[in-house]
Amino acid sequence: MHYTLTFFWIILAFASISFWEAYIEGEHGGAEKQVGWVRKIFGLRLTGYHFMLFGVCLPLFLLLPIITHGYDGKLLAVIACGYLVGILVEDFLWFVVNPKFKFKDFRHEKVWWYPWMRVGSYHIPVLYPGAIVLSGAIWYLFIR
Repeated sequence: MHYTLTFFWIILAFASISFWEAYIEGEHGGAEKQVGWVRKIFGLRLTGYHFMLFGVCLPLFLLLPIITHGYDGKLLAVIACGYLVGILVEDFLWFVVNPKFKFKDFRHEKVWWYPWMRVGSYHIPVLYPGAIVLSGAIWYLFIR
């Protein structure tokens, strides 16, 4: 199994999702104008659209190698790390590629749909360090 290739393939898939999501949402980040339900979970705004995409569809697709090749703990860890890093890549690129929401507006005053935390003089979405720490822990425990 090519673990490194698998990891980068997952990142590439998430990067491509940033385009489709930016074109769907446009200037209405956080799926503000999408139909369906909205809930607050751990301070994060979760929509039915995002739950189905990131909580159901993508995990089903990403687990396909496990289904076709059998269980491989290291592969599962690579997929989990790819998923967590991929979410960050997808989210950040949403601001880069979105023709209706400019990258300069990627700040806590304009991006209301995230909880933000202060790190020194910067504000960053809480999701970012959380995903990085969790991905790093999975890599350290199961891949290295």
